[in-house]
Amino acid sequence: MNFKKMTVFQESAIPYFTIREEHIRRLRGIYPGKIVAWCRNIDEFLRELPDSEVALTWEFRQEWFDHAPALRRIATPAAGRDFFPIVPPPAVAVRHGTFHGPLMGETLLGMMLAFNRGILSAHRYQLENRLWPRAELDSSRLIYGTHAVILGFGAIGQTFGRMLKPFGIRITGVKRKPMPTAPDWFTAGDRVLTADRLDEALPEADHLIVILPNDTGTDRIVNADRIARLPRHAVIYNLGRGNSIDEAALAEALQTGRIRGACLDVFAQEPLTAASPLAKNLPGLFRMPHASAFSYVYMDRFIDEVVQWLKD
Repeated sequence: MNFKKMTVFQESAIPYFTIREEHIRRLRGIYPGKIVAWCRNIDEFLRELPDSEVALTWEFRQEWFDHAPALRRIATPAAGRDFFPIVPPPAVAVRHGTFHGPLMGETLLGMMLAFNRGILSAHRYQLENRLWPRAELDSSRLIYGTHAVILGFGAIGQTFGRMLKPFGIRITGVKRKPMPTAPDWFTAGDRVLTADRLDEALPEADHLIVILPNDTGTDRIVNADRIARLPRHAVIYNLGRGNSIDEAALAEALQTGRIRGACLDVFAQEPLTAASPLAKNLPGLFRMPHASAFSYVYMDRFIDEVVQWLKD
């Protein structure tokens, strides 16, 4: 794409999500002779927007299109389409980040290994000042040879599956629409099911990995009935959106030992509050504050994608 001006407004309370001077230098080096305006607040962004063809931003409001007649591309690092709900004019293309899979996949692997190999239990005992709880680490299980059901087998879900294969994990991907061809990394026993067949996969799941958006009818798709279909040794991992799990049902299942555990990065209401049924210190519950994609290279990966997109 040929453009004269790019406006960048990538500020965040999260340092990983904030653009740095090195990124601006890189953009200016790639696009010599173009204006790359770096804005630190909304007022600056709105001042620069009217003559900008490209905007890189965490935030965009519908009414801002009225002040951006030259705008042709909006790029945001956010993977979720819910991040800013806008309807762009026909001349404006909106691009979301697609680089999150490997970053989040390492978090998923960390969760799976730490939970199943007793690392989280050992750390809990350490916090309780129990110096040698060797006989009590009775929940360690191998992840090699286990079965993972990945609910939400889009780009990120498929990245998860590919990253799990070296650990000998059998994969069942679940998605709304059939896949015309299986991923080339599939091995014997791997399969893809449509969402209407989810229930048949759950009784054999050692790991239920949820990576769903919140805008496709996913509310509480993991409900009490589906949690009850899982084996008692199963662990649920959610790195998608918190609306997809019935939190009260999950809290009850953990409290009663109906399932072994849950490693959650996302919640129905964020930030998490004391009113959530998952705010308690439940057996087998491990929480993260929507941080599975945190990485110092986050914005580097975003800039990589922006440069590629602008070649189109």
